Amino acid sequence: MEYFENVTPESVGIASSGIINFIDDVRKKGIEQHSLMIIRHGKCCAKGWWKPYGPEYLHPLYSFSKTFTATAIGFAEQEGLLSLDEKLVDLFPDKLPEEVSENLREVTLHDLLIMGCGHETEIDGLSPDWIREFLAHPFLHKPGTFYKYNTAGTNMLAAVLKRKTGQDVTEFLRPRLLDPLGIDTLYCYHLPDEDSTELGGGGMKLTTENMARFTYFLLHKGNWEGRQLLNKDWFDRACTKQIETANDSEGHTDEWANGYGYQCWMCSLPESFRADGAYGQFGFVYPTLDMIVVMTSATDRTQALIDSMMDYLIPAVHDQVLAESEDSGKLSLLLENLSLPVCAGDRCPVMEKRLNGQIYLTTAVSPEQGCSSMEILIGGSGNFDLFRGEITRMSFSVKDDCIYWKVYENQETREIAASLAHRFEISSTNGILYAASARWRSFGVLEMEIRRLDALSGSRIIFRFSENGLTLTSDDTLVTAGGLGLFPKQTVPFRLE
Repeated sequence: MEYFENVTPESVGIASSGIINFIDDVRKKGIEQHSLMIIRHGKCCAKGWWKPYGPEYLHPLYSFSKTFTATAIGFAEQEGLLSLDEKLVDLFPDKLPEEVSENLREVTLHDLLIMGCGHETEIDGLSPDWIREFLAHPFLHKPGTFYKYNTAGTNMLAAVLKRKTGQDVTEFLRPRLLDPLGIDTLYCYHLPDEDSTELGGGGMKLTTENMARFTYFLLHKGNWEGRQLLNKDWFDRACTKQIETANDSEGHTDEWANGYGYQCWMCSLPESFRADGAYGQFGFVYPTLDMIVVMTSATDRTQALIDSMMDYLIPAVHDQVLAESEDSGKLSLLLENLSLPVCAGDRCPVMEKRLNGQIYLTTAVSPEQGCSSMEILIGGSGNFDLFRGEITRMSFSVKDDCIYWKVYENQETREIAASLAHRFEISSTNGILYAASARWRSFGVLEMEIRRLDALSGSRIIFRFSENGLTLTSDDTLVTAGGLGLFPKQTVPFRLE
């Protein structure tokens, strides 16, 4: 259900042309956007989703999750359940290393919140005993003096909350934040430790609308519809610079060099800050403009994305209501027709007829040489729980303008439909929604682009058919050198049955 009233940009002092130019500039840069919401004076003046993504789908937040985890700590402090001065050595005496350094003895919850625990490098943080690993990792710097982005440190905050309350971050936030804001679903992945702690540093998923509600809550410093849910003092600390990030060990520059608060980044515009997740999951808060901008994306070039916003959107914001213009209608049409590129190419009736009824079998003699499960093959950065079986056989069929790809893995069947008509076809298999388009690149070479709709990305799979079989090659749609949740490229042969 929508919360914000929909209005034209001009009615809240924003020139529609600025929003159009922002979207167009991002497109020209080749940056992949998934959604956008702009809210000023409490009203939504622009919103759109790039098909196949839509308002109903959960989207990975990555480190946007951190701001939710920090907010949970704020509520716990408000209720006297914990103090930011508490030390890790007192909270986890059963997980301490044999030798406890002086720096470790001094680490507080405040230090975790500001990414200043004293680590110089970050642990992997996904093992069953990750808390012990975190505490055994060298604390080379005096707490509070050295900034190091540290997702495991945020997960420690989630672990602290669970020890203090017996509840996960999302469970703890349900009556205090989520229900009052009308946020129905906030999913979070669980870590493999004995307490099944939530991955509060980056494992959450949420719809764009609910990202906007939370960001609006941040803009109003914890006040929601006249109720002060979380005390203003928390935001006076959390949303202001607590530690320097410029010229740090990771070489942060530009929009990442303005300082860090409690699990949120400071922005270049005075008093502004943001919840910030990898690959462009943003909740920008601009108090001086009474505006928030929320977006989801799939790009490594997040600075270029922000540059477009600062070059075109922010200058379009004015203090007064603007006269309505034809640009408002152009913007409305643009937002209604946003879409990611689809596979475009000619049909190949000869191959489509030949494929019907044929079955292809793996030629691998061991699972290591074989083809990963459909979930891993398609991937979708932002997912951690993936079925890790093996595809042993596959088949294809064509009906009307769709090609159906069926795979057999671990005695189960999965099938995805891909449109050959220059659009995305949505299908469900194993409880997961996928959107796919397909084309014949040339005779005997079929390409499918498949998106997992609760993920950040998907896969481009190329099938090269021969007389006796096929070779499958898959690549992630996310253009990045390595990255979170990505799997290596696969090239796997199959033989014709």
